[in-house]
Amino acid sequence: MLGSSGQIRILDALLATTLVFSALTFASLLHPAVTLSKQEGLEVLGRNALIELDENGTLGFLIDRRNWTSIRESLKILLPTGVSFNLTVFDEAEQPINNSTISNGGLIDRKVMSVQYLCASQGPDSNLYLLRLQLAWAW
Repeated sequence: MLGSSGQIRILDALLATTLVFSALTFASLLHPAVTLSKQEGLEVLGRNALIELDENGTLGFLIDRRNWTSIRESLKILLPTGVSFNLTVFDEAEQPINNSTISNGGLIDRKVMSVQYLCASQGPDSNLYLLRLQLAWAW
């Protein structure tokens, strides 16, 4: 009598364990974890910041006016505090046109991710600019 009740408890424990692991496996299949590397995350952050800044033609307007300070301050606000950036603006001939640094710190000795973005101004000249935003985690 004692032997059969011990066997039932062992079978009950094994069945419960199997049920729990099956449920966990099934749940992980339903909701796969999103695994973005830190570098892919930087690319998404940078592209989203440029898109946000370009909303309603603001970025093209600031570039036409050569207002590099406003662009730098806007990027400081749009990007997280732990991200260092450096932005270079190129004209249609692929020549850099920003004569001052658009950056919040150094990217030296860091793993840098580069994002390119095409921007058109909405003014009467309708200029086309290529932006290269370089990003790195500060830590």
